[in-house]
Amino acid sequence: MTLPPVMRVFFAVDLPQSAREAVGGLIGVLKKKSKSHAIRWTKIENLHITLQFLAEVKTEHLSSLIEHVRSQVEGVINSTTIAFGQIHLFPNPFRPRVIVLDIVPQDDLALMSGLIGQGIKLTGYEIENRPFRAHLTLGRIKQPQDVDLGFLSEKNALPQLESVDVREVALFRSEPQSDGSKYSVLEKITLENKLVLS
Repeated sequence: MTLPPVMRVFFAVDLPQSAREAVGGLIGVLKKKSKSHAIRWTKIENLHITLQFLAEVKTEHLSSLIEHVRSQVEGVINSTTIAFGQIHLFPNPFRPRVIVLDIVPQDDLALMSGLIGQGIKLTGYEIENRPFRAHLTLGRIKQPQDVDLGFLSEKNALPQLESVDVREVALFRSEPQSDGSKYSVLEKITLENKLVLS
């Protein structure tokens, strides 16, 4: 595979297919209720939980970036189990741009994000300074003024979403396309298994 000189990449928790399909069911329910073309709903294959994002990375720095992040994460962070919480609007309900699902517990993923950020900085790249909040993007609101989001507060039965075991962190490449970005995994970093005491 020939890579371009500069790439858009991000470190994230990849979801198993069963979780993707369950969240896809939720997106299907919301899409039907919204009756709006002003929301671009996330494709099932693109569902992930972003930990750190880099708009531009030189391809020649990729191996160094991976090794620096691996040195911060591998053997340091335990594997963990996450669950999906409530639906929220980012950045807030008054200026909604993104429809998201909250993730719990936040602490484990915030620790992962912080350590990955240290690895990124060791490679010579800056990271975002805003506080980290783990979430799963369900849809992006293209024209907030043209959409009624009242359907999000309706008390309706939503698909049951099971918890997910997180045993690795993936580095993704993001390629912008006319119908939304295409993501591909470049590398996976394994997390340490929790010790089970007998």
